[in-house]
Amino acid sequence: MKTILVIEDTPTMRTNIAEILQLAPYEVVLAANGKEGIERARKTRPDLILCDIRMPDLDGYGVLHILRKDPDLATVPFIFLTAMAETVDFRAGMNLGADDYLTKPFDDVTLLGAVELRLKKGLDRPTNFVADSDRLTALRQAILSENNARHSLCDQYPTTQYNRKHQLYTAGSWPTALYFISWGKVKLVKADTGGNEFITRLLGHGDLVGYQALLSEAPYTDRAELLDDSLVCTIPVADIKALLDHQPAVANQFNRMLASEVANLQERLLKGAYQSVRKRVAEALLLVERTFYSRSDAHRSEGRLPDDQPYNHSVPLSLSRENWSDLVGASTETVIRILGDLRAEGLIEINGSQITLLDINKLAGLKR
Repeated sequence: MKTILVIEDTPTMRTNIAEILQLAPYEVVLAANGKEGIERARKTRPDLILCDIRMPDLDGYGVLHILRKDPDLATVPFIFLTAMAETVDFRAGMNLGADDYLTKPFDDVTLLGAVELRLKKGLDRPTNFVADSDRLTALRQAILSENNARHSLCDQYPTTQYNRKHQLYTAGSWPTALYFISWGKVKLVKADTGGNEFITRLLGHGDLVGYQALLSEAPYTDRAELLDDSLVCTIPVADIKALLDHQPAVANQFNRMLASEVANLQERLLKGAYQSVRKRVAEALLLVERTFYSRSDAHRSEGRLPDDQPYNHSVPLSLSRENWSDLVGASTETVIRILGDLRAEGLIEINGSQITLLDINKLAGLKR
C-alpha cells in the first residue's frame, strides 16, 4: 500500500483529505505544520507528499526547499495545496521543484486523480539528476560561455515577457530559479529599515540574475526589479543544483562571477565613501552607459543600430530621477542639480528622462 504524507495546518481540511485517501485505499500520515511534516517525511519515507503552502513558521515552499536537498526524499512526488490560484504562486512552486498544484476547494475525484497520476509518474522518476541530459548540457555550456552565446537557454527553458517594474524576486523570499535576461534591463536594490534604497547592481542583455542567494542557499537579501519591458528566461533551481553537484567547472564559474561582483560592489562603496556627489553622478552615468549601451552587438540585437554602423556614445540613457538617485546614493534634488551643472558644462544633454553623454572622457576625468 502506498503511503501519502499530508501536511496541512487546517484541521478540517487535513481530516477530509485523509478520509478520502484512506478510502482509495492509501496509508495516510498527517502533519499539522511544516516542521512536523519534515520530521514525518524523514521517518516514514512516503511515496507522495501533499503540502499546504500558507502555514505559520515554515511554509510549503520552505518544506519543499528542505526536502529537495535531502537525498532520500529529493525525488518524492510533491503536490502543493493552495487556496490561491495566482500565477506567481504556481510559477514559484514549479520552479522550486513541485510536481503539481491542487487549488482549494477541490473534490474527491480531482484529489484522487492528481495522486494517482503523480504516483504513476513517480515510478519513472530517476533517483539522481541526469547531469548529461540535453537540457543540462545546454545549460552548462551557456553558463560557461560568453554572454552572447547564452541565448540558446531560451530554447530549453520557458521565456516570459514582463512589464517594467515587475519584480523577479523580493528580499526575504527563497530562491526558486535562476533568471536569464534575454532582453531588457534589471536593477538589484537593497533597502534599509528606514525604506531608503540603493541600487547595488545593474544587469541587462545576456546576464544571469539571482545566483547569489542560490549559491548561499539562503533567502534573497535584495530585490530584482525590471527597468524596462523585458524577456526573461526562467531556469528551475533543481537544474542549477544538478550542475553544481556534478559539474565542478560550473561551480567554479559561479564563484568567479560572484567574486567579480563583490569586487565591483566594494569599489563602488569605496568611491561612495570618498568621492563627491558630483563625481558619483558622473560615475553613475558611465556605469549605466557601460552596462546597457556600450556593446554594439547588444544595440543591434535590440534594433538600435544597423549592422554596418559603428557604435558611438550618443545613444540616450534612460532612467527615472528616482533610479538615478538610488544609483548615486544621494537625494533626488541633489542629483537633479548636478545633472543640470553637467549639462551647463556641455558634458551631457538632457531631454526629458533621457540623458546623452557628450564627452565621456571628461566625465571619467572629473576630479571633484
